[in-house]
Amino acid sequence: MNAPLDRVRDRLGRVGTAVVGAAARHPAAWLLALVLGFVAFPGIDLGFSGLFYDGGRGFFPARGPFWGFMVKATPWLVYGSLIYLTLVWLGGRLVGLAFSGLDGRRLGFLYASLLFGPALLVNLIFKENWGRARPSQILEFGGQAHFTPAWMMADQCLSNCSFTSGHASLGYWTTALALLVPPPGRVWAMTAALAFGSAVGLSRIAVGGHFLSDTVFSGVFVIAINLIAYRWIVERRPA
Repeated sequence: MNAPLDRVRDRLGRVGTAVVGAAARHPAAWLLALVLGFVAFPGIDLGFSGLFYDGGRGFFPARGPFWGFMVKATPWLVYGSLIYLTLVWLGGRLVGLAFSGLDGRRLGFLYASLLFGPALLVNLIFKENWGRARPSQILEFGGQAHFTPAWMMADQCLSNCSFTSGHASLGYWTTALALLVPPPGRVWAMTAALAFGSAVGLSRIAVGGHFLSDTVFSGVFVIAINLIAYRWIVERRPA
């Protein structure tokens, strides 16, 4: 056994547990701190997007087949997994079996979290009403619109705007799938889901489609809704 490595893992585990526990106990305070951070220091968004912008050529060079594939594949992966699980559940109902603990309540949780998170909150409420221009549309990155800090409503975009990220919300929605994994593997499933959501968000930032704050808040909103829906639909038992 590697004792130093085990100690590092144990310490990281304790730190991670403490951070998650603090966020769970005081979610409003953490969200407020996150909001104030991006509003007070808008340079965070501009600086991070600037890492992917080629000022000499005047565009985001990361645009290409790979990033285009990420954009197109994410919805198919999310919706495809939900359709697959629905078919598995229907098949189980027909033959009188339950596959891997998948029941109507858990399937309903997946649909509810997808509806209220990515579909309703992110795409219908924020993206259609906040008016924030995308990085590729603002003056700092070769566009004509004005930059708007996170959470500030603006008139620089009419529809399908930058705040928040629809693709990142779908990526982070996979944490709902991770919540259904039995506890022994749930930590790894959640880690994979968070990594996937972050990768999708980064792919949108790299091509000038979104700011860092757009992807971060998509993750915060969607994960919060997933946790609330899981508690109310899956964990709550009828009286």
